[in-house]
Amino acid sequence: MTVPVPASLRLTVPLILLGFAAVLSTVNVLYHVPRAEQAAQEAVHRRVAQEMSRLQSTLEYLLLKGDIEVAQREIAVLAHNHDYVFVVLTDDRRNVIATTRRAWLGRSIPEVFPGFDPEQASAAIRDRRARIAVNAADDAIHGYAGVLIGSEREEVRPSRAGNLFLAHDLQRPKAEARTQVLEQSLYWAGWVTALALAMWLAFHFLLTRRTARLAHAAERLAAGDLGARGALHGRDEIARLGRAFDSMADEVAQTQTRLREDIAERTRIQAALRASEEQYRSMFNASIDGLVLWNAAAEIVDINPALSKMYGYSPEEFAVLPRGAFIESSYRPEFRRSVEMAEPWHAEFTELRKDGSAFQLEVHAVPMQYQGKAHLLTIARDVTEKKHAAEELARQREALYQREKMAALGSLLAGVAHELNNPLSVVVARAVMLEERGDAPTRLAAERIRAAAERCARIVRTFLAMARQQQPQRGPVAINEVVGAALDITGYAVRTSSIEVTLALAEDIPLILADADQLHQVLLNLIINAQQALQDHAAPRRIDLATAFDARSDIIRITVADNGPGIPAPLRARVFEPYFTTKPIGVGTGVGLAVSFGIVEAHGGRLSVDCPAAGGTRFVIELPVATPDQPRPDAAPAADDTRWQHAVLVVDDEPDVRETLAEILATARHRVVAVGSGQEALARLETEHYDVILTDVRMPDLDGPALLREIKRRWPERVAQIVFVTGDTLSPSSREVANPDNRPVIEKPFVPSDVRRVVAMVAAGGERGVRP
Repeated sequence: MTVPVPASLRLTVPLILLGFAAVLSTVNVLYHVPRAEQAAQEAVHRRVAQEMSRLQSTLEYLLLKGDIEVAQREIAVLAHNHDYVFVVLTDDRRNVIATTRRAWLGRSIPEVFPGFDPEQASAAIRDRRARIAVNAADDAIHGYAGVLIGSEREEVRPSRAGNLFLAHDLQRPKAEARTQVLEQSLYWAGWVTALALAMWLAFHFLLTRRTARLAHAAERLAAGDLGARGALHGRDEIARLGRAFDSMADEVAQTQTRLREDIAERTRIQAALRASEEQYRSMFNASIDGLVLWNAAAEIVDINPALSKMYGYSPEEFAVLPRGAFIESSYRPEFRRSVEMAEPWHAEFTELRKDGSAFQLEVHAVPMQYQGKAHLLTIARDVTEKKHAAEELARQREALYQREKMAALGSLLAGVAHELNNPLSVVVARAVMLEERGDAPTRLAAERIRAAAERCARIVRTFLAMARQQQPQRGPVAINEVVGAALDITGYAVRTSSIEVTLALAEDIPLILADADQLHQVLLNLIINAQQALQDHAAPRRIDLATAFDARSDIIRITVADNGPGIPAPLRARVFEPYFTTKPIGVGTGVGLAVSFGIVEAHGGRLSVDCPAAGGTRFVIELPVATPDQPRPDAAPAADDTRWQHAVLVVDDEPDVRETLAEILATARHRVVAVGSGQEALARLETEHYDVILTDVRMPDLDGPALLREIKRRWPERVAQIVFVTGDTLSPSSREVANPDNRPVIEKPFVPSDVRRVVAMVAAGGERGVRP
């Protein structure tokens, strides 16, 4: 007979729990939704600040370079990010120059977006820091940042600043935050509901149902059913009562059950052991790594075929060899200590294959239990190819780093060369003019001024040619001049290191066909290496430079020697290996001598090193003589004061250079008109005729190449009258871009005779229909 449970007990507990779940969900929504929205707004604020900072630096870099199209693409890409309502870049007049909305281009930002705050924009430019503000009207975040976009014509530093303005939508992040809070609330409400149901079921099963089962078992027992059981579980009083009831009839049944379970468990364990052994053997033999299992006595218990394959043995040879017979002694570590301490370890070994070749093994050792005893499992992997690949990758990275560094240096030196060559042109030209006109003392002073200025110009050209990494161009080269140019570069560092330089340059050395820049690099490397070798050497310190010509073997020898510590014999054979260096980190990369060796070999020569018995190091460069065909210099047309008077237009933005050129040509009885820009030159050419047009290559407004293109478009016949004047040593590729018509080029610093000769040649060629 079952005692009925009042219905209120079945309903009260779940209703209370369900009510608690509803209240908890409501409070969670009301409390967390505003905070989630605020957190989303703060996250957007941080992202906008980061994006503003990134865009500000990127756009300033692009705009100061003049890459306006790249800057426009940088902003246009943001149109694909739907979180941004718009992104706008304005110039200093607040006209839109780049935006994610094409319809706004060229229009004023206050006109296209009335919500633009000019005070925030001005403050962002003034503080040079992005400003972020929340606009409640359109539920968006507005960001303002100042961007440097360029400078005025005469200014060196950028002074024009525009605005970067963007709007980031807040509605979607807030909606996502609200949705997340609602989902969490529903999630926890579901769990509380499930808990209520579970508690109701527990109440039902633990009390009502169990009481009924125990009463029914008692009735069956009273009726004589000895197999009746209450089968109640738990630790409460009802369960204890049930267990006491069941204990009388359970003893025989439990004994029989235990016997059946023991038999079944033994059968299962035996099957699992067989399966485990098969699985272990399959995995052990299928591993691509070499596996060896060692016992505590450092004896091999098991070994897989992969390890024998690493040593060069076939599967058939592995099957008949004694276990582990091919493993070298270097592979056997301190196994007993490793097993006793239960410590894993890792090591690398150089082993020998069956054919005697060496290979690299990477070994990991892991202590483990096998058949109830301590063992050690070693995992070996052939890392020979991996190490070779890593070394090659390191070499390629270093080479790429050096190329990028030299490319950046070339770009920097191009600007420096242009800025230095302009004043040097004035100094050289004025000095030459003083030499031509002045008295003896004045001529002597002018000659010294010109020599110093020309030395400065040579140093600038040498640095620029070295940094540009031009393609090899072979031509007539005077070896003694290359040696002198290298000393021009290193002279100051050598002198300040208290090093004496002795020169023994032969005068009978013929010209050779070579690349002067590459030979200059070789000598520069050797002199710098000698200086560094003498750095910590006791005085006296000395570097000897010598050149000689062996007429019998037709070979030129260049010797660079020092009295430093020398190079040890074991290292002497490796000095020309790439990336081999004995210098500290940061002093040398180990590529200088390797590159020099390759350059000399490419010229058909030989670079060798030896250490004399008296001490020091001596490098000898041997180059074969291949006499180049000497180009005959263009003869300057004879100066005829009555016949060769020409009209010359000088175009240069530097007033000093412009006036110097005008004075040089005026003294040669030419009629000279000097203007400061390409636009002024075009205006003159509209109404006046000129026999020669001298134009600078790099100018603001309209540069030399652009002026040539415009003249070619308007007056094609006047292209033959153009002569370029440049303060930058153009590389071959740059020369083709800037001077596609192959017009004559006068490089700064120039001397008056060269200017007069080129002008007379071009004027004469134009009159006779001959292109120079």
